[in-house]
Amino acid sequence: MGTGEDEFKECSLFLVQYVPDPVKGETLNIGILLHNPDEEYLGCLFTRDFRRVKQFHAQADLDLLRELQEDFEKQIDEHGDELSNYLTYIQKTFSNLIQIGSPRTCLLRDPQSELADVFARYVGMLKPTEAREESRLEIKQRLTSAFKRANVWDRLEKRVPAARWTQPGDPLRLDYGYRPLFIEGKPNGHARFIHALSLKHDEKLAKVLVYTIERVRRKEPADLTAVVERLPERGDKTAAVSHRILQDGNILVRPLAEVDELAGAIRGELGI
Repeated sequence: MGTGEDEFKECSLFLVQYVPDPVKGETLNIGILLHNPDEEYLGCLFTRDFRRVKQFHAQADLDLLRELQEDFEKQIDEHGDELSNYLTYIQKTFSNLIQIGSPRTCLLRDPQSELADVFARYVGMLKPTEAREESRLEIKQRLTSAFKRANVWDRLEKRVPAARWTQPGDPLRLDYGYRPLFIEGKPNGHARFIHALSLKHDEKLAKVLVYTIERVRRKEPADLTAVVERLPERGDKTAAVSHRILQDGNILVRPLAEVDELAGAIRGELGI
């Protein structure tokens, strides 16, 4: 029997269907939701092949369909601590133009890495032009997996309200927080936070994080690590700007490739 990453994981697959005329009952698969409760993972992927959609329904609202990926990613992020309830809710409420099918069981070794393969099987192959950079949600989900592998998941505070240090009503929630047992030269209780973001797509969030950690530090010693898709490559001006914003705010930046190393360091700080 395999162990670790060789083991198959039981997942639930939900087909997202476009139903322009519920009376006729004709449907087109336009996306998938892939849920693995053991890893706190819910992935989503939607078609960008709108020519196929137009062939199916000439009057299709393409603006609505273009927004589905971002909308679902935002909702999944907001419901990260209640994914099963969220899935139950959308199955009941999405019953018109966009419908969520009943779950199908599938076995996968790495649900997040295999998301595109499952999409290809049920919806269609992604074209090279449809390749997407990792979103904030995808980076956060990789972090979650790393923390679970390192057995620190249950020792972390999730969705930490920034309003504790900034001002009432502040909507920002830092992804993860913890207090090391001991840091050399610093008092016990030193706050540490980890937050995911994409350097390519989240410049505004980078500025918000700098603002937030500045206000936290006014009240207590604190560090913030931003986990990003990768460090900026030469010529990537957009990512470079976000990277510089974070560095100027004394926020440590670490790429996804180092998440296991980060999780291991946290494990040591927590004395596990």
